[in-house]
Amino acid sequence: MKRLVATLFILLLASSLVSAETYNLPGQTPDQKPYNNIGILGEVMVDLNVTLVNTAPFPKFVIVNPRYDFHVLRLSHDEYMVSFRIGNTTYHAPSRLDRTSLNYYLGFWVMPYETVVVNFRIPYNNSYLLQTSDYQSLCGDSGKITNVTYYVIGGNLTYGGHIEVPNDISMLSCGVAYPQLVNTPKVISTRSMFPMNDGHIKILKYEGTVTFRLTNAPNRAGVFNTFFAAAIPVIFKDARVYNFTPNYTMTYREYMDEFVWRYKGLEPPKRREPQQLPSTSNMFQLSDTLLTGVTVGAPEVKPPREAGLDFPVWIIFMGKGVDIKYRVEWTAEGR
Repeated sequence: MKRLVATLFILLLASSLVSAETYNLPGQTPDQKPYNNIGILGEVMVDLNVTLVNTAPFPKFVIVNPRYDFHVLRLSHDEYMVSFRIGNTTYHAPSRLDRTSLNYYLGFWVMPYETVVVNFRIPYNNSYLLQTSDYQSLCGDSGKITNVTYYVIGGNLTYGGHIEVPNDISMLSCGVAYPQLVNTPKVISTRSMFPMNDGHIKILKYEGTVTFRLTNAPNRAGVFNTFFAAAIPVIFKDARVYNFTPNYTMTYREYMDEFVWRYKGLEPPKRREPQQLPSTSNMFQLSDTLLTGVTVGAPEVKPPREAGLDFPVWIIFMGKGVDIKYRVEWTAEGR
């Protein structure tokens, strides 16, 4: 079994030490949000307005998944539930339980023949946490920083930590870094979003915004940069997806079939000529936030059915963090 030597790479201590905070890689933030072995924390926030109608001559109660906050946008505006998370515990605060609960389920009433708009949200203070994939090098998790500790000394922030060193002198290098993909999209359909067991409740449309927040969690000092690829976190099947901010760098197919090979200086394997897919550019430039294509209009992702699933990918060079946002829209017209 190979012996790993934990080497102290920086240590700044003084008698005036006030506090210390340690980040293991991989690990969790102090408020227990998970990040991978290069510190990438992924969070998803959703804000959707859903329009539905009750075609029955009597009221219907729609049960809500409490993972979502909701707010019924009627004149009274007093039917809602909000949530927030502290550590591993989530707290819910529903209003008017005489109207927002039935059989101890949470939800809302829709009156006979009423069309109503309901806002569904996953807020930042109760975000959906992604388990980002670990970055892989030829040395594994040895040959890298595996622990960062921050100290407050005399009111100033200083930092220390450890490097894991393999007991192997046959390798002078652990390879060359390239932007590895750290997440896989979650695909959801209208049917899975609204599994209605009632023919009188019909979803007419939904529209809203998804925010994908990527944070370099251990980088409190602002000295650790990260280089990786991230995929769109949620794909709304059959919906229009547009207004990507910032624009995506390429599609997944371009990333897998071309970019990774070219970046490594290798020839991609020969394959049949693919159908044309929307792309920002094959070129990218370095910034302190993203590697993106030249400025162009935000294309929609609608790959041909026969080409299989494809989706946006961003190549990211990141210091502390970045937000990726996009709009979604679906309507029942013509369906």
